[in-house]
Amino acid sequence: MVAGKRFMVAGLGGIAPVLLSLIVVDLQTLLLDVTPLAVVSYLIRVLALFAVGGLVGWLHKSESDAVKLFQLGIAAPALITAAINGGRISLPEKPPEPPGRSSAIFVSRAYAQAAGGKELKQFSLPQETPMQQVYRGLLGATPKNVYFVITGSNPTREEAEKQVTEIRAKGFSADVYAPYGSNPYYAVVIGSQLTLSEARELRLRAIKSGLPKDTYLWTFPQR
Repeated sequence: MVAGKRFMVAGLGGIAPVLLSLIVVDLQTLLLDVTPLAVVSYLIRVLALFAVGGLVGWLHKSESDAVKLFQLGIAAPALITAAINGGRISLPEKPPEPPGRSSAIFVSRAYAQAAGGKELKQFSLPQETPMQQVYRGLLGATPKNVYFVITGSNPTREEAEKQVTEIRAKGFSADVYAPYGSNPYYAVVIGSQLTLSEARELRLRAIKSGLPKDTYLWTFPQR
């Protein structure tokens, strides 16, 4: 079998692991926020693994069986893909919520509409820098600062704004977030886009300072 054909057959084997990874793991992070940089970076990863697999096949000059070349092409890219998946920073599992809390599902870049007046804040993922988009495309890394600390859920905006005023008087930053999805309540948020450790620390400090004991963490669910 000529060198070029060996390279192509083994290269196809090389992208087999990444295609499986795309279905099982990568689609979650790639669709987190579809941007040109993230997509291009992911395609670069696919091409790189194709080249690695192809190189392995090209080096086995005595091998002419297509099936064996395909299998040879899988090995090195599979190890690389496993290493990438093992080191990825994935979206966290949702932390436990207090009994009786209902959970709306948040989706990247989806925004709720404020009910008139001053525009309210909405739940969203943190903005990525161009380098973070490239990193996500190449290695599947997702942001860790995706936690919100919620200290109140109110049926009306007026009640939520009144609670915000009370909380700010105690020295905490607080904002009203608009209802989202099937959740009709206005959330009073004292911390947004935090890491898990930051959110836990803020929740404990808030409760010790006299804020509601059912103050809880809320994050984007696994998809």
